[in-house]
Amino acid sequence: MIVIILIAIDIHELAHALVADRLGDDTPRRLGEVSLNPFVHMDQVGLMLLVLTSLGSFAFTYGRTHITPSNLKFGPQRGNAIVAVAGPLSNLAVAAILGLVLSAYQAGQLSFMDINVANFLLLAMVLNILLFVINLIPIPPLDGFTVVGGFLTARQMYTLAPLQQWGPMIILVLFIADPQIHVISDVITPIRDHILQILCSACVG
Repeated sequence: MIVIILIAIDIHELAHALVADRLGDDTPRRLGEVSLNPFVHMDQVGLMLLVLTSLGSFAFTYGRTHITPSNLKFGPQRGNAIVAVAGPLSNLAVAAILGLVLSAYQAGQLSFMDINVANFLLLAMVLNILLFVINLIPIPPLDGFTVVGGFLTARQMYTLAPLQQWGPMIILVLFIADPQIHVISDVITPIRDHILQILCSACVG
């Protein structure tokens, strides 16, 4: 589980860094974040969170890529939105590749593959789909908020500024209270299952 989380977040943050670099912001490159080293994209809090949550049934952490929006092509808001959406799309791309491999396995074309390897790849695909869906929720600091910001005016973004302060707390409350209120599960789970069905229908059932 930890290995999958580290790789998925690493690819996600690397996508942010590469796109920012392509759009003219050399901040990630100067900070050494154009790298496949997952620990480059994590701070001490993120590492501690990963260790603590790994003691339970589900490991969780976060990554971070430093960018300077004013350096980006297409302006700070639109440029930042492009950088933001690159992360979730990278997780979807990984899930799609894994879906192709698992579909071939289910069709008997990869008979040499061990069932434990297939189960590992299936878990990796599901977690990458979850990262794709969760990160597109339009609540800061998730990427979805920045993506939506690319379609808003500067005045509208200023109006939403207080949400950036309370966003992490809102997300935490939604996840902790989900067993009672079912807001996250009722939204995320159906979307996850639909994407899973599209990417590997043979994996569902």
